[in-house]
Amino acid sequence: MSFRILLAGLAGGVVMFCVGFVTHGFFQLQSRTLLNIPDSVGFIENLKERALKPGFYIYPDMPTGQDRYDPEEMAEASKRFEMAPTGLLLVARGGNDPMLEMLAKEFVTNFLSALLAAWVVALVAADVGFGRRWLAVVAIGLIAWLSIAASYGIWYRFPHDF
Repeated sequence: MSFRILLAGLAGGVVMFCVGFVTHGFFQLQSRTLLNIPDSVGFIENLKERALKPGFYIYPDMPTGQDRYDPEEMAEASKRFEMAPTGLLLVARGGNDPMLEMLAKEFVTNFLSALLAAWVVALVAADVGFGRRWLAVVAIGLIAWLSIAASYGIWYRFPHDF
C-alpha cells in the first residue's frame, strides 16, 4: 500500500470522525431518533430482575431453530406481531464509562473505512478525474447504506427519522 493511500485514508478517517462529532455534538441528530423510556429506573430494574445477558433482543419473540420452518409457528408469530407493539432491545454490559473506548473504536473504524475507499479509488485510472472517483466513493457509501441501514429499517421497522 502506498504512502498516498495511507495518507488519504488517515485524512478521510479524520474527516469522517469530525463530521460524526459535529452531527452528534452540535446538531444532535441522534435525539430525533433515540427516545427516553418513561420511568427508565423501573425499566432497568425489571431488566435486572430478568437477568438478561448482553445481547440484541426482539419482541414479540420469533420462532427459532427448526420452528422457524413450521408454518403454524410462523403464523403464530405473525399474529403476535399484528397484535402487540414490536421492538428491539439492545442490552449492553455496564459498569464502566465506555466513552473513550467507543471514541477510539469509532476513529479506527472511520480510518479503516476511509482507507478502503482510498484503496478502491486508487484502483480507478487517474485519467478518470476527481469527479468520477468521488462518485465511486459515494456509491460505496450508498451500497453500505442500502445493504445495512435500509435493510434494518425494513426488517426491524426503524422509524423513518432513523
